[in-house]
This record gives sequence, structure tokens and C-alpha cells, in this order.
Amino acid sequence: NKYIMSKKLSEKELQLLNSYQTKNNDIIFSLGSIELNKMVQSEQKEELFKNFKELQKEQDITAKELEKKYGSGNINLTNGEISPIE
Repeated sequence: NKYIMSKKLSEKELQLLNSYQTKNNDIIFSLGSIELNKMVQSEQKEELFKNFKELQKEQDITAKELEKKYGSGNINLTNGEISPIE
């Protein structure tokens, strides 16, 4: 009967390997967080572009209505005066 003696890492070696594992997990978690943030930002960006396009449409409609009512001109947004385009 031969018994095989198992070998064991020193406490310092074991701590080093565990610290590597912890650092790996931290990096993987951080990368996942970055990717998740990128996805959320991408969705927010798409929503802002959609809102911008809708705003442009509303502005165009209002501009046409005002031009029909007052004629072509530049509007002073402070006092509401319309200066004819020369």
C-alpha cells in the first residue's frame, strides 16, 4: 500500500491565486457594467433623436402656419416682431 502524499500550496501562494481570481471577477463585472451603460446610452440617444425629429416636424408646421398668417419674415423671439425678408 503506497500512499500518495498530496501537496498543498502555501498560504501566501493561495492568497495570491485568490487575489487574481478576485481581480478577474472585478474586471469582468466592470466590463459588463460598461457594456450595459453603453446599451442604455444608445437607447437614450435613439429616444433623443426621435424627440428631435418630432420637434423639427412641429417647428416646420408652426413655421408654415405663421408664414401663411403673417407672410415671410424673421421673427424676433424677444418681442414677437416680424421683419420682412429683404
